[in-house]
Amino acid sequence: MSLAGCGASLGDLTTASVTNYQQANLFAPAGYNISANGDGSIHVTAAGSPGTPTDRLTKIAMAAAADYGNEQHQKTFTATPPQTSFKCGKTKAVDKGKEFAIKPIDLRVVSIDVTYGRDGIAPAARNSRETAEQLKSELTSDKVPPDVQAAATQEVAQQCGRT
Repeated sequence: MSLAGCGASLGDLTTASVTNYQQANLFAPAGYNISANGDGSIHVTAAGSPGTPTDRLTKIAMAAAADYGNEQHQKTFTATPPQTSFKCGKTKAVDKGKEFAIKPIDLRVVSIDVTYGRDGIAPAARNSRETAEQLKSELTSDKVPPDVQAAATQEVAQQCGRT
């Protein structure tokens, strides 16, 4: 996607549609992020635009966990139940001593903690490779209806006090 000359802003990019399976970064905060926990497990978050429902973000987090496990040659993994939170963006910025209003970047965030094991003894263990392939395929083909996006957007607006 080219942004040259179209006037799109970062806010437009993160709130225009539902979030896809992609790694988050400083310039595109919507997506997944993986970090290590002190106990050897990993922490996976999936942040999404306001129109991205929680169940889609849960799939993104689980797909990222499964993909990471597969890359690390871990046959199986188990995940904690997903936790949902909201990250509300700033509405004002200061430049050269002057304050001005900005469009906030509000995000819905789903997080899970994941443990990997090669043996698959745990009853809740999932196969890393198969789970990654299945969830990434679902994320590519799933369409989020406009009414579901609108309801999700409204929920984020309420959580961030924007109603």
